[in-house]
This record gives sequence, C-alpha cells and structure tokens, in this order.
Amino acid sequence: MTDNPNSQVWLTSALTESDVPKALTLCFSLKRVLTGRKVGVITSRQLPNRLIESLRQGFEYMFFLEDGRNSAGLKEQDFIKLFPLTLKPFEMCVFLSPTMLAVQNCDKIFDECCSQRFSGYLLTEATGMEVFVIKPSVKVFENLMNGLVETRGLVNSEAMELGLHGKCPTIVKRSFVNG
Repeated sequence: MTDNPNSQVWLTSALTESDVPKALTLCFSLKRVLTGRKVGVITSRQLPNRLIESLRQGFEYMFFLEDGRNSAGLKEQDFIKLFPLTLKPFEMCVFLSPTMLAVQNCDKIFDECCSQRFSGYLLTEATGMEVFVIKPSVKVFENLMNGLVETRGLVNSEAMELGLHGKCPTIVKRSFVNG
C-alpha cells in the first residue's frame, strides 16, 4: 500500500432526500479544512434527479448502489458500510457518517494507517460505526456477504460486526481519538 493521496478517498452516503444536505455539508467541510484527498458519495438511483445533480456538483466521485449486490438482504444503511470494499480503484477508503462534520484537517487517518502498514480490511470506531477505514477487497466483500447470509436475519450493525469477525479474522477494530 502506498500513501498516494490519489489512491485514497473520503466516502459518505446519501440514500434519502434528507441525507443529501448532510452529505454535502460533510463534503464541503472536508474541502474547507483543505483535505488532500478526493471526496466521494455512495447514493441511490432512487433519489430525484435534482438531488443527484447536487451531489454530482459537490463530490468528485459518485457510487450508486447496485441492485443484486446486497445478497445478505441488509438494510441499506448497513450495506453501505460494506460497499466500499468493492471500490478496487482505491487502496484505502475512509467512510464517514453523513451526520459528521470536519472541523480540522483529518487526513492523518490515512497517513497513520499507511505508516502502520495497515494489513486488515476494516478499522471502525467502536460506538455507532461512524468511521470506517477500509482497504477494498472484493474477496473480503463476498466472504462477508456469504457469512451474513448464513446468519439469517441478523442484519443490524452488531450482527455485521459478528459476521466481520467470524468470517474474516484479519479485520481489526480500532477507535479514533479526535484531534
């Protein structure tokens, strides 16, 4: 893994009309604090065209959830936390909840993970699963989806964590300290 900023991306989501202003606010806050990384959004084609166009104007990258990828039947808000594993053009993605706001440059999240030779696939904040550092891997994504299908009905965040740890022992958990 390199620390090339072009191979790293901030991600958030906008799945509903009410998510769009939150996601755009997060995007603009990252740009305001002069992030050295591009910012992308995971969204749905179900949004009205005017909102998709607003997202397109604010974000450098847009990723649409694809029908059929969610074989485990997860709620969309849970599935989007695994979706970045499929983004093979990037070596590292940091997913932030659209309710977050950047008040200072936090590119150090990428730098710290690179300098520590991040060998897992996912780092997450312990509470609320608001921040994920993800190393894309379609194989890990498929293993997770298969493992979650096997849990039959456990589709909340706790079940996702159980599936993550049960199927992929290289996934590690870590809390981030603000500042």
